[in-house]
Order: sequence, then structure tokens, then C-alpha cells
Amino acid sequence: MNKSEALSKIKSSLKGDAQVITPKGETYEDYVERLSIKLLENVIDPLEAKVVSTCAKNGDFEKYKNCKVWAIAKNKNSWLLTLDNKNEFALGFGDDPNQIMMHGFSSSDVLGEWYT
Repeated sequence: MNKSEALSKIKSSLKGDAQVITPKGETYEDYVERLSIKLLENVIDPLEAKVVSTCAKNGDFEKYKNCKVWAIAKNKNSWLLTLDNKNEFALGFGDDPNQIMMHGFSSSDVLGEWYT
């Protein structure tokens, strides 16, 4: 995966409804637009990542542990993960892309996962 493919995958997900809680005083549309811009600013050249643990039991850990995973955005210690050839995203944590702890769940909602 390259950065252009990562951006395309993210932008495709941004066309759907995002499961985010809109703060009081903001409209859903403006809030989603602001979050989308911030996410796109954090897109990186994709790195192959290895998910080694999870915060939540009964989530999607096994799927991410056993599939090819790409880290496609990064902000401090947080990574946006995606499965190779699938429209699915998850939030991960760690200093090293080969030692990622995933939040636990995943979905096709890139904003919902990134801003969990």
C-alpha cells in the first residue's frame, strides 16, 4: 500500500456517516469536516504493522493479529490501522509499528475508529 492508496481508502470511508458525538454548539456536518481535515493531516506513508495485543476482549484482535495490517495515520502514540484489501479500520497504540496494541474493535467508519 502507498500513501495515495491510503488516502483513497480514507476518503472513501469519509463519504459515509460517521459515528461521532457532536459537541454542543456545533453541527454534525461542521464537526465531521473538522475531524476529517485533522485526520487527513495525520496520514503517513503506510507502514506494515503488527498487532500484538488488545485493550478489549471479544473484539477484532484475532482478525488483526492474523491478517496483513497497515498503519496509515499517526498522531503521537496512536495509529490508524487498516486491513490489506478490506474497507476496515481500527485504532492502535504504541511506539513501534511492530508492537501495536489495538483498541479492540474495528469497522468501516474511519472517523469513528480514529476518534474513539
